[in-house]
Amino acid sequence: MLAIPSIVADYRATATIDLEMDRLDRKAGAQLAMPVAVISQDWGSQLGFNALDLWRQWAPRATYQAIDAGHFMAEERPDDVVSFIRELVQRPSD
Repeated sequence: MLAIPSIVADYRATATIDLEMDRLDRKAGAQLAMPVAVISQDWGSQLGFNALDLWRQWAPRATYQAIDAGHFMAEERPDDVVSFIRELVQRPSD
């Protein structure tokens, strides 16, 4: 099975090469110009920071919604996830 080693490699990259590439992008002032929407469990406030502020450093047009869910948001709160995606798709483009 190639899926499991690939998933593990992706997680490792997140904490290594991906992190370094993100740091270089931030240092260079790179930003995402397209609309970005982030939905997650409310981990930011629990850890003492504002997730939207962090995302807006990368994506000035970002929107963020925290929901009361665990790791599997789509299974736990499907209506909230679908609603959030519909709002993103209906956003006017510039």
